[in-house]
Amino acid sequence: MLRIVISNEPVEQRWILQGRLTAPWVAELETAWNKSQSEHDPRKCVVDLTDVTRIDEHGEELLKTMRKAGAEFIACGVYVKHVVEVIDGECKSK
Repeated sequence: MLRIVISNEPVEQRWILQGRLTAPWVAELETAWNKSQSEHDPRKCVVDLTDVTRIDEHGEELLKTMRKAGAEFIACGVYVKHVVEVIDGECKSK
């Protein structure tokens, strides 16, 4: 299960994700993300992955999309930090 909390602050939009970023919940996050992007919000987007326990390949692909769109990630734990480092490396090399 994945819980998505979106907090709208004056200078940033913070996405707090909790649980497993795996199919089928990736589709739910992708729908929310696409809706947010279509609104052309000029605020910085911060995605808090502190409480994410698992990320599958579909989740990684969505995180890459979010990163390429300018999202910043907050990560804790060896596993999630590693996933974010790989995504950042792939996004920078392209």
